[in-house]
Amino acid sequence: MKRFLGIAPLLLLTLNLIPSMGVSAQPQPYAPAPAAQNLIEAVNDLREAEGLPPYRTDAILMDIANTHAQYIASTGVLTHFDALGNRPYERALDAGYKVAGDISFGGLFAEAITSGSNLSFEEVVSAWQASPADSNALLSTEFEDIGAAVTAANGINYYVLNVGARTESVTTTGTPATSAPTITGTVLSSAISTPLENGEIYHVVQKNEALWSIAIAYGVTIDELKRLNGLLLDDIYEGQKLLIRRAATETPTASPAPVTATLGIPTSTATVPAPATITPTFTPVPTAPASLQSGGLVVGGIVLIALLAAGLGAFLSRNRNKSQD
Repeated sequence: MKRFLGIAPLLLLTLNLIPSMGVSAQPQPYAPAPAAQNLIEAVNDLREAEGLPPYRTDAILMDIANTHAQYIASTGVLTHFDALGNRPYERALDAGYKVAGDISFGGLFAEAITSGSNLSFEEVVSAWQASPADSNALLSTEFEDIGAAVTAANGINYYVLNVGARTESVTTTGTPATSAPTITGTVLSSAISTPLENGEIYHVVQKNEALWSIAIAYGVTIDELKRLNGLLLDDIYEGQKLLIRRAATETPTASPAPVTATLGIPTSTATVPAPATITPTFTPVPTAPASLQSGGLVVGGIVLIALLAAGLGAFLSRNRNKSQD
């Protein structure tokens, strides 16, 4: 009995070290990655330098920017179309963001995307500022809200920026939009080419035109244009001569393709952008260490086993002594 009283305090200490189920089930705090916020701060710093009010962060725009960043990172293709063929403002509407302006022409909404490595956030913003189309997304006086995301895949970082203005009502006038919003490129800036005598049609790419806009203007698919011109990617450049339709004596066999295959972005130079090889180092959110509660559970278990072993040894020793007496 005296031996039991001696080990009783140790037993109570062991039980105190073992955490309860309620305590161990407490949720851990959420720590978001800082990359997207840093990108937004770089955009607002530029706006402040230009005497413009900062954009306010919008939860819906943050969400759709993150979703699209993951999509283009998974495909490795810079495109303003998502897997379902939706344009940026359509993704915003689907997510519940009421885009202001005339929806027939894309509304007051814009998206800027790029990829690369070893880039600071200021360098990403400077690259967008150098593009006439993307500069509008950074310095517009009409947009109010912003969302951004940064995703890495295969050593390349993908940056997505969404800006817009919301309203309680939506305006739709004129012909429904058949092209992406204006910041993603323009539908043909020059007249549609007329057929040659043999029926062939060629189009010379103008500045800010994209493969998707040319396909829409001529009523063909992007896949058909790529097949006719031997293109592996959706990238085209200013001054490039594209075959739109073969001679009338030939019957092209255009293979239908889902919208998800018609990915493309406007380009204005003959250089196909190649991803760099160095990845910027973003500080990852560290994995939370094992809690003190888990450590207490392990220590308590060890002490409890030791106490039970000591008690069992004392009991066997006392029985042995009695048998010898």
